[in-house]
Amino acid sequence: MLKHSPIILVPLLLLQACGSESSSDKTPEPSEYQFNLSAKLSNKCGLKTPFNQYEVHLQDANWELIEKYSANADGLVSFTTAQKEINYTIVAKTQQGEAAEGLDIISYYQAQTTTPVSYSAKYDSIQDDASCECNTQDIQLAHRYFDKIESVSTSFSYNEWQNIDPKTTIFKGVEVCRDSDALWPVQSISVKGLDINRNTSVAASLLDDFSSNEELLWQTSALEDAYVADLPLEHASFEMNQVFLEGEHFHDKVDQNVQTLPVFNSHEYISESRYHSKSNHVFEIIDSMFRYSEFGSYHQIHSTMFNDAFTVAAELEEPNIDNENFSELAADGTYDYSAVSGYPLIEISFDYDFTPEKTDIESPVSWTLYGPIKGKLASSVQLVGFEDIVTPNSDIKTTDIRIIKSATTNKYDDYIEYYQGNSNEEFSDNLKYFHLKLKL
Repeated sequence: MLKHSPIILVPLLLLQACGSESSSDKTPEPSEYQFNLSAKLSNKCGLKTPFNQYEVHLQDANWELIEKYSANADGLVSFTTAQKEINYTIVAKTQQGEAAEGLDIISYYQAQTTTPVSYSAKYDSIQDDASCECNTQDIQLAHRYFDKIESVSTSFSYNEWQNIDPKTTIFKGVEVCRDSDALWPVQSISVKGLDINRNTSVAASLLDDFSSNEELLWQTSALEDAYVADLPLEHASFEMNQVFLEGEHFHDKVDQNVQTLPVFNSHEYISESRYHSKSNHVFEIIDSMFRYSEFGSYHQIHSTMFNDAFTVAAELEEPNIDNENFSELAADGTYDYSAVSGYPLIEISFDYDFTPEKTDIESPVSWTLYGPIKGKLASSVQLVGFEDIVTPNSDIKTTDIRIIKSATTNKYDDYIEYYQGNSNEEFSDNLKYFHLKLKL
């Protein structure tokens, strides 16, 4: 045996030599990685401006602080780190309506450092609407004869609608805004009901001029006709709308027993339309004087083909999750929803209870974590610099949990990238999630 060993060693040494030569040709890993986050605040007509009322906490694997970074005047945070993947938390000031200023806190677990991040701020009192032109009037819609109108759908908000007569419907208190240098946004109205023969009928209109007039009344006619599409013989109850020109149009609710659905598919923007549908199934609702909780499943489909949207169906099989005691959220700050296999990411949100009888603080605070379905809550570690506002022992008013799966990928990196504000239509085109909500 010993006489043969030199013969064996020669090719092995040659292989090792070849291997070392090959490895030297590989591109070395960078010694530093660049992180970039941009925050914007949108006004009521959609114009975005930089927002800098936030900071970023770079944290270790246990959510302990490594370094804090403040946004510059342009709403940017940028830093370098030796870590390819990082844990970090955005701590942003927020304010809505007449409410006091609060905090919107968002934590990301093991995100790729070099993935660009975008944050959409909400702060009404510093929102600059000077560039907006807004008009508020009523809209009068002329349409075909309806013996009874069962539902209406609009892409705009309004105070109320009234059926004036079988051929006229009015929408009161409609406000439409635009950037003063831009065109008016295209808006839609659709009405659905029974015709004189008691058959289901629909009509719709698209509007693109909202200049004010002395009558304070916009008038339009429902000229868009619908194609009556056949639904699958077996389908779930679902909701659907069309999305085009950054607006949601022609919303409809579809019962599982309905076999046809009118679809507006011949208007001038149909080439850029996408059909969004969503179905949900409720496993259980608990509603008492002490708590409210709900447990269900959701499925959404986004497609350029309306037939694809018809196939949406939420999961009917209940996963093994404790929706009564929420025991997957442990007292030590860890959580474990790994009983739901095949769902790579979880979104856990807490709204804190700072009512006057419990604390002197009136600030609304929410904290959202995006991470794997088993791990440690970022909120279980004290947020440095905010000890007087929120702590790991602060009372939680609402817990909201979503366990998420995309049909296009099972890679955790793809999930965390999407929820960092990176637009990826394919990721959300076929998305399922289980939803748990607890309100005390």
